[in-house]
Amino acid sequence: MAAPWNPPKRAEDLEIVVGLLDWNNPGRFKVSPTLAAGDVKISKDGGAEANLATLPVVEPAASTGVKMVLSATDMTMDKGYVLFKDQTDPPEWCDLKIPIVTTQ
Repeated sequence: MAAPWNPPKRAEDLEIVVGLLDWNNPGRFKVSPTLAAGDVKISKDGGAEANLATLPVVEPAASTGVKMVLSATDMTMDKGYVLFKDQTDPPEWCDLKIPIVTTQ
């Protein structure tokens, strides 16, 4: 992994840990959220949303931390966003959009 920290660099891996708000307990983070293929997508430079190369994972286990690793391919953009959107109804956790602007 080249640079898993800020500032995000174009075409270099990026690691981010986020918390997802619990749909059923407003104001609380979801413990051990279930993440499935299609729940986390990326849009690069205004393009269509597409699945990440690697699905985020709960880390450490049984916690509220969700570790997302964006690959160098995912990061080949000037600006974009990552969208967390649970596909179940009702959702387990609230939607989250993370804007990303890269540097050279």
